[in-house]
Amino acid sequence: MTSSEHMEKLWNVGQHLLGQGRYVAARSFLERAEALAWRRRDAQSLARLYLPLLEVRRQIRYDAAEGVILICSPSGRAREEAAWLDEFVKCETGTALLACSAGEGEAACRFAGSVGYAARRTGRRLEALVLVKLAEEVRLAPAAEPLFAAGLRVAWTKDSAQQIGDATAERLEVPLPPPGWYAPDAAMHGVARESLIVGWEALALKWQRRHPPPAGADAWEEMAWLRLALRVDPACEPVSMRLMALAEAVLRVPAA
Repeated sequence: MTSSEHMEKLWNVGQHLLGQGRYVAARSFLERAEALAWRRRDAQSLARLYLPLLEVRRQIRYDAAEGVILICSPSGRAREEAAWLDEFVKCETGTALLACSAGEGEAACRFAGSVGYAARRTGRRLEALVLVKLAEEVRLAPAAEPLFAAGLRVAWTKDSAQQIGDATAERLEVPLPPPGWYAPDAAMHGVARESLIVGWEALALKWQRRHPPPAGADAWEEMAWLRLALRVDPACEPVSMRLMALAEAVLRVPAA
């Protein structure tokens, strides 16, 4: 089987699983197809892969945000939270906000990795972010870059009507309820859910501001940069749509 045939098979299986609503499995096959197409510089395949990839990642994101939301305490409640974390990885859907001090994100990253592994192995829709504390300030950061500077300021709230701003706001604050276990029917679950959905995209946009693309980057170089942004937020719509547009633009350039 040629690499092109293998990529096509991965694509077809991923599309089939997507149609069945098996989003985690579909993501695995489509991501493998995308990686193979990327190595081959196959712009035509990339142009058609990014939309279904975005769809499965967004479905997983919404399911994860609609499920249990576990907010760990940056001040530490190790014994209680250890039990919560054990229960969390058994949930069908959910998002865990892991906590660490600035410069000590390794343990949080490891657990975020175990959440991802559990999700891939079982088909559960589980995701994880990190709460990084420095002095009295707490920031929401991606597990791919669990740094205080990479995060968004958290505004703790008990107001169930509190709403997050737009993801494009440069000084966006993320309202979150106090640390705890929030089932979907909990009063403050809606605040946390909306903050997560907007916060993920805002983190990807902040990553782009902190790590601008190389000056004079061509289409392939910009695409490589955007693929790094997807490590921060795999379901970022602006990034995915830009990748698709660039792949389509490459196709329109006549071969030399």
